[in-house]
This record gives sequence, C-alpha cells and structure tokens, in this order.
Amino acid sequence: MDGTDRIEIDYKALGKRIRKWRKEKGITQEVLANAIDKTIQHISNVECAHTKVSLGTLTDIANYLDVSLNDLMCDSLRNSGNAYRLEYSRIIKDCDENQFRRLNKTIKALLETWE
Repeated sequence: MDGTDRIEIDYKALGKRIRKWRKEKGITQEVLANAIDKTIQHISNVECAHTKVSLGTLTDIANYLDVSLNDLMCDSLRNSGNAYRLEYSRIIKDCDENQFRRLNKTIKALLETWE
C-alpha cells in the first residue's frame, strides 16, 4: 500500500460513535473514565474529537463497551460492511411500516444516483 491508499481516521465520527455506544449502554463518561483509568475530561475530549485517542485507550473503550474496534472505526476502515450492516439494523429496528417504505424509496433513489 502506498501513501495514496491511506485512509485518515475520522476522529469526529469515532467520537460520535463512542458516545452513541456509551449512551446506548447507559454508561456515563465518569463510569467509562474510571473503568479505563482515564479522566472524564479525556473521555469528553475523545468524544468531541478534541484529542486523538491512542490504540490502547480505544481498545480499552471497545472492551468496556463490549463492542468491536470495527464497530467504532467503521468510518475509517476499507472493509467494514459488517459493522455498517449491524449499525443499520440497530437504526431501523424500531421503524414502523410507513418508515420502512420511505426508507426503501430513499435508499433506491440514492443508489440510482451512484450508477
């Protein structure tokens, strides 16, 4: 792989995803920070993309939240289809029939624009 194939980490998307998983599991920043031996401010900075997170800290976060690194990093990985499928299924799990119809039409229209 040369430099032109390099994908930059989207720290903003990563932070949002960490926050989403943390809140979905009912965990506060304080609980997460204490569990992985970090400060609340550090967790806040990671979630707001004010600081870059180390691989060790990211692994600690993933392990504590019981999610995969792929779940957290899917915006920055080339092959992350499974993480997206899982995220999509969570997004639509509470949709009603009308919402499914609208989503289906929107997705089809969007896919047609890419052809």
